[in-house]
Amino acid sequence: MSAAVLAYEVLLMALFSLIQWHHFAYLVVSIALLGFGVSGSLLVFLAPRLAGRFRIFATSQAVLFALTAMLGFGLAQRVSFNPEELIWDPHHWLRLALLILLLTLPFFFAANLIGMALIEFRNRLARIYAADLLGAGIGALGIIGILFLTSPWQALVLVSMLGIAAAAAVWVECHGRAWPAMAAFLAALLVLHQLPAGWTEPRVSPYKEISQVLRITGTRIIETRSSPLGLLQVIESPKLPLRHAPGLSLNARAEPPPQLGLFTDAGGMTAITRYRGIREELAYLDDLTSALPYHLAQPRRVLVLGAGGGADVLPRLSTWYVTASPSSVAVYTITSASRYTLPRRADFCSEVAPPTI
Repeated sequence: MSAAVLAYEVLLMALFSLIQWHHFAYLVVSIALLGFGVSGSLLVFLAPRLAGRFRIFATSQAVLFALTAMLGFGLAQRVSFNPEELIWDPHHWLRLALLILLLTLPFFFAANLIGMALIEFRNRLARIYAADLLGAGIGALGIIGILFLTSPWQALVLVSMLGIAAAAAVWVECHGRAWPAMAAFLAALLVLHQLPAGWTEPRVSPYKEISQVLRITGTRIIETRSSPLGLLQVIESPKLPLRHAPGLSLNARAEPPPQLGLFTDAGGMTAITRYRGIREELAYLDDLTSALPYHLAQPRRVLVLGAGGGADVLPRLSTWYVTASPSSVAVYTITSASRYTLPRRADFCSEVAPPTI
């Protein structure tokens, strides 16, 4: 159970960062503490009445965690909430409270199970506490690995399955018959499988950058990559070409070549610029404010931190510095998911130089 609830907390941070902005990811910690705090206060009064009913109580709490982890998040997305309107619309404070309530429920049910286990088996506190910490560590580390393989909203299904597995384990461990646990486990998996495919798919705020860009006719997402540090999406706009050149002079002598938009968690756009080995196509880079360091000096080695789509690497290869050698550019990226060559579009490449990692 500890593994499932820690994985759920990490997933909520990733989903909040994607749907809204990363500032709201910190709200998840408060939501988790709220759920555990309410549970602890409630168990103080209910624990005597639950004595001798641990198996049924713990199993039900694990099942409720699994259901609310999926359904609660899906319902929370259907609450019309825009954080910008909190300033002038009092009704949005009520909607925020409803969101917090829906997202607190899984933590509340998981805390009920863990807290009741500590009360019921107080003579084995050390073992239970050690298992709790071990499970929490496995869940926090495991979900990071899973996010390399799948998207956060798909990983949410796996977390719900962990809750069902915890319910079955508690039932069997407390000397319950195995076949009812297996039947309930399979039934719960069937219910989760029958949920609509888009139930947990995030509904990104219409005010985020990618939502605005996708309003352009013909714009489409051509590539999506997931990692623990963010969801990367590549946008193509054939009808209205994307042009991203921050700091470009009004007296620029050339325009950027065709570009693709690279978004991290539906925001933070950078550009993947077409580079076919022809340095004349990069002449516009000489008119960027980022070109100033190369005018002041001609370093033999360049270090680029967080290259993104490669825009910060391209100035090293521009026409006005013809002596540049690609091997002298060291590129350090935060996540390997941002380093790839787009399939079927070899002329658009986010690795304009062989990076030194």
